[in-house]
Amino acid sequence: MASKCNLTVNGRTVRANIGETLVDAAMGAWIVVPHDCCSGQCETCRVRVVSGLVDARGTGEGDTVLACQATLLGDAVIAYDEVPEATRRAGHVAAMRALSRDVVEVIVELRTPLDYLPGQYVSVTFAGFPARDYSPTLRWDGTRAAHELIFHIRMLPDGIVSSELGRDIRPGHRVEVRGPFGHAFFRRGDGVMVLVAGGTGWAPIWAVAHEAVRARPRRDIIVIVGARDLDGLYMRDSLDWLRDHGAREVIATSRQGGGGLVRTGRPTNYLPLLGPSDMVYVAGAPGLVDSVKQKALAAGAFCFADPFLPSEQRMSFMDRMARLLRAPGRGSVRDAGLFAPQMAGEDSAGRSAAARSVNRPGARRPLQETLFAARRLMRRE
Repeated sequence: MASKCNLTVNGRTVRANIGETLVDAAMGAWIVVPHDCCSGQCETCRVRVVSGLVDARGTGEGDTVLACQATLLGDAVIAYDEVPEATRRAGHVAAMRALSRDVVEVIVELRTPLDYLPGQYVSVTFAGFPARDYSPTLRWDGTRAAHELIFHIRMLPDGIVSSELGRDIRPGHRVEVRGPFGHAFFRRGDGVMVLVAGGTGWAPIWAVAHEAVRARPRRDIIVIVGARDLDGLYMRDSLDWLRDHGAREVIATSRQGGGGLVRTGRPTNYLPLLGPSDMVYVAGAPGLVDSVKQKALAAGAFCFADPFLPSEQRMSFMDRMARLLRAPGRGSVRDAGLFAPQMAGEDSAGRSAAARSVNRPGARRPLQETLFAARRLMRRE
């Protein structure tokens, strides 16, 4: 039985071992198929199988597979869209501002611009903290300077990184960025474009929507966004921008009641009938992404998905102790000293006049109170 086969990657043929993943087989010939997690979650390595023998290993969607999981059974031809090469960039936090009760806009200024496609994501490391994946986006009016990366970050009470925004992570904090990655980036086309976002999934969807309007103003675009409540619809100014610039339909939904231009329910309640020529983008919680993806695939539509997966790394007991010693707890962005709708010293577009510190709220806890809190934490560990 043959142990070797031919693998053709974007027109270049190499010898490979049967049983190798597509990523490994290409890498053996110094061809880098875009990839990131190598665990089948990030979708960066999704490629099209043009012809040949490939075991999808459960990752098949139409004629595509995940190259980090799919293996060679024989000669095969695969293709993928060329994307900017992943690289590293250094910079610092230039500004922060509250977008809602628990979402912060963080603007990072890089020393050298990073090339990426709208809808891709990057790995962001705030100095002293573990890396997190965020999708670069735009200000509400579609603006962004060449050296800037703009992120929408949801603050989680036990988030190792997000809970420190406005506390240890403030303007001036050093940042390293690696990327770009991701498969759900903007593509040109003639069919209807349906863009679906849940929560901070709006960040990549807004980048794709703006580029679609800029690239082809008359293209039919339907935008559907959802949040738990009205406060979570922090993107309403951007939705108005899309309405003013020709989007065919713009729908905002809230699970806890609507009113005015906001409808009650979930984004999936308002999906249009899809067809094979339609192009669907979806970003947000895995449940929303999976639901939209299944509907799109059932209709034969193209679907580009960006599920926001929670980090498995949780705050340790020592991390929580350190937080208690530094400052009192907080329940929202506004408690962190971030001013809404914009930070002091910024103009209406969110540009910082100068890098300013965000004052930590309140005084330090008395040691006795901290020790009592520590005992309560120990009982829950």
